[in-house]
Amino acid sequence: MAFTALLITFAIFMAMGAPVALAMGFASMVYILLGDVMPSIFIFSMVESLGGVTLLAIPFFVLAGEIMNVGGVTARIFHFAGLLVGHIRGGLAHVNILSSLFFAGISGSAVADTAGLGRIEINAMTKAGYSRAFSAAVTAASSCIGPIIPPSILMVLYGSMSEVSIPALFVGGLIPGLLLGAFMMIYVYFASKKEGVVPSERASLGEISRSFIRNAPPLATPVVILAGLVFGIVTPTEAGVVAVFYAAVVSMAYGDMNWSNLGAMLEEALITTTQIMFILGMSSLFGWLVTTEQLPQAMAQFFQGSGYGHLAFLFAVNVILLLLGTFMSLTSILVIFTPTLVGMGTALGVDPVHLGVVVVLNLTVGLITPPLGWCLYIVTEIAEIRFIDTARAILPFLIPILIVLLLITYIPGLVLLPGELLLPSR
Repeated sequence: MAFTALLITFAIFMAMGAPVALAMGFASMVYILLGDVMPSIFIFSMVESLGGVTLLAIPFFVLAGEIMNVGGVTARIFHFAGLLVGHIRGGLAHVNILSSLFFAGISGSAVADTAGLGRIEINAMTKAGYSRAFSAAVTAASSCIGPIIPPSILMVLYGSMSEVSIPALFVGGLIPGLLLGAFMMIYVYFASKKEGVVPSERASLGEISRSFIRNAPPLATPVVILAGLVFGIVTPTEAGVVAVFYAAVVSMAYGDMNWSNLGAMLEEALITTTQIMFILGMSSLFGWLVTTEQLPQAMAQFFQGSGYGHLAFLFAVNVILLLLGTFMSLTSILVIFTPTLVGMGTALGVDPVHLGVVVVLNLTVGLITPPLGWCLYIVTEIAEIRFIDTARAILPFLIPILIVLLLITYIPGLVLLPGELLLPSR
């Protein structure tokens, strides 16, 4: 009865439009009042969930992305990407995707990618003759690379909740992130033909070399972070501190950042971090109650009884998360379902690192699908077009993303092989 009341209360509050953190908190309190659970477990669970040192990495990575964005690094990345691929058919659309690939290794966030690079990318593409809808769609779609390429805020959150190696998750996102970029660029090559825009002239090797030297420090950010994690020099939390220090030094060296920007950057990072931590704290008890009710084990037995086991489970994970992503925030989905999914996956023999990367990619799709897609709203505002036009233009870009999702879902080696080579002791 108590568990039924938990689910019903949660559903009622969600239907009323209440914040998901409050819905989980009130539902958990109803369970405590009706069930045989000590009320003190509510406070204990919240404090325990937020007490992990690993979670300190989140505000540091958020702040590092803010520093790089304010420090003028985004414009430099866009210019360098233009020299590399601007001459290919679909020129600036390819530059857009490649810039997101580079910036993903700095921010770890799709929203930061869209907000940081979006205005530069869309303005440049529209001035070159690309339609506003196509420019907005490319910008929003390429932002999906942000949470996959390390460092990734979502992977830190998943790893801390599931007690899975965060370095393994970071390394596991390398190939999927590169595949996302490659498949999007293949699509853009053919789709941009109807845009009728002439690509720029091919840059000389000397121009590319000089630009690379000037922009090497910010481009090296993911390499610095991954190297520290792979060789055991830093923990994930320490890697976040290194990222902030490195981003500050690089931005100040370029002369585009000063101390007057510090207050605004800290405020933005604080707001983002507080939102994440509040949801995580309120959801911790909810997840614990669901787990103690043996729901993961029951659902695992169901998939085993289907005759397909982990294959059916992974298919169901993709379908459910893609649907949930259309009307729930990705952080909320992650904190609600991670304990259950990891429990079920473990019972079915699914590697938690493999599952984590699949889950994160699923959730990023929600950022570009209506009605909730945050990145869609950002690019719509920047491009100054109707939301329906952006939503219609983004639909074809779901094809390369879903192809990559299917590949990493059913070919685990694409996620696990880099970890086996770089982190043999995982």
